[in-house]
Amino acid sequence: MKAKEMIKENNTLREQMTPFNRSYFEDMIIAMRASRVDSIQAEVLLLDAAKHLLKEQSKGKNAKQTFGEKPEDYFKEIMNSIPARPVRSKLNYYLMIPTVALTCFFGILAIAGLLSEWISGSTGIFSKISLFTIIAVGAGSIILIELLMKWIHSLADDDAPKPKSFDIKGLGIYIGVVVIAIFAGTFLDTLFPIITISPWVSLILGLVGGGLLKFIFFKK
Repeated sequence: MKAKEMIKENNTLREQMTPFNRSYFEDMIIAMRASRVDSIQAEVLLLDAAKHLLKEQSKGKNAKQTFGEKPEDYFKEIMNSIPARPVRSKLNYYLMIPTVALTCFFGILAIAGLLSEWISGSTGIFSKISLFTIIAVGAGSIILIELLMKWIHSLADDDAPKPKSFDIKGLGIYIGVVVIAIFAGTFLDTLFPIITISPWVSLILGLVGGGLLKFIFFKK
């Protein structure tokens, strides 16, 4: 069963719980989904817990009598058994995003430049790049991904509980930064040096970026 299907079944089971049991179980869901437990495993455990709670509820027991005083305690041993993520994982994440963006950027420049050279005999604008453009692509990719992730995390499957509501202030900050960067780009682009890069060099840079992604960031 897929995670989404388990979430839907979990929601159906929660509708059969008493108000107290449902509130308690939703706290369990929040604690589990915020933990380091794999998402599929987490949904399996939550589904089993929901079925167990309904079984005990039919016997007249409430959630505290079934799982303990605190909702997170029932899964505490499982949560603590999951190894902590490496400290550098977050750094890898923020290095991976601009690497992907710049790899695609140089790949597009290479293809467009080679096509332009083949058709017209000149690479045209595809061989002249402002240093600011390179910086903007790398930094802008991080801002864009963070914005998208905030939007994705604000969504919920049906009425599945969320740890917190969507941060509209954070959204405004990200949009503001993007707008400022776009308007400042025209001015700053003239202040940074223009680099001449042949399509073949762009192609090599794109291939190197692809190699870094495969052997460093996406390695198993």
